[in-house]
Amino acid sequence: MMTVDEGIDFVNYAAKVDAAGEMPITEYIVAEEVPDTMPINTNLLGLVELILKRPDRLERVIREPARKADLLPRFLAIALTGFVFFGVALSLIFTSAGQWPKLTPIRDLVAGETTTVIAFQSQTAGQSAATRWLDGSALRLIAAYAIGLVAASGICLPSLYFYGLLSGIRMSMLDVVIQTLKAKATAAVALVGILPIYAALGLGILIFDAPQLVREVMFWLGLVLPFIAGLFGTYSLYRGLGTFADTLLPERRGLRESFLQQLVLSWSACYTAVTPIMIHTLWVALAKV
Repeated sequence: MMTVDEGIDFVNYAAKVDAAGEMPITEYIVAEEVPDTMPINTNLLGLVELILKRPDRLERVIREPARKADLLPRFLAIALTGFVFFGVALSLIFTSAGQWPKLTPIRDLVAGETTTVIAFQSQTAGQSAATRWLDGSALRLIAAYAIGLVAASGICLPSLYFYGLLSGIRMSMLDVVIQTLKAKATAAVALVGILPIYAALGLGILIFDAPQLVREVMFWLGLVLPFIAGLFGTYSLYRGLGTFADTLLPERRGLRESFLQQLVLSWSACYTAVTPIMIHTLWVALAKV
């Protein structure tokens, strides 16, 4: 049975015969791309679907001025929901393993009083898996990640706006905010997608009673998992800001696009440096409450 690649027009085709009048040769005419006129659903589930399936269409949607005011809180809601879900899953893994991160202030590390800011300690006698939920430790972990991941973006927003000005693109602060929140929402969706794999790996290590070193590697992997998922958000930001190259003069577009790419990578490096400090600082501050 003959199969036809996707994109072939099954209606418009013609059968031809070669010059010798022998085997008919079927020539398929590739259909022209049909404009996407389907209505766009921009509620929470609709935005998640666009992030997963149609990022190109999402970039066009967020450039529409009439939609920006509605998209801002929805992107933020998607990001916070994903990060909260991650915090709950990570807390469950820690409590199931009977261990919990012990934090040391960064200033102690700078002063040379300690060699690490996070160490994993086993639960003491009399503590159960529910202890960390009852004393608020799990809630502090969830809040530190959910707030810290978003707050770090807010701290880095002015630099991203400044980088945009350096590249010469015409982008308002509102455009910078919505692109950043879109990147956060993309990272949160990717994080939720990665979580089942991490949870299965963690449960396997716990069930087979892996050595402590292997467990700590798994714990550290969980702590940095948002940064791994953040690569998807970085690409989304890179792609989104790249669409603003159409605001440049044609003769300058090629050079400026390359410059803009370098600036986005520089901002991502700045964000990656700020975020762990923000999360750790919040976590330590909440532990004192």
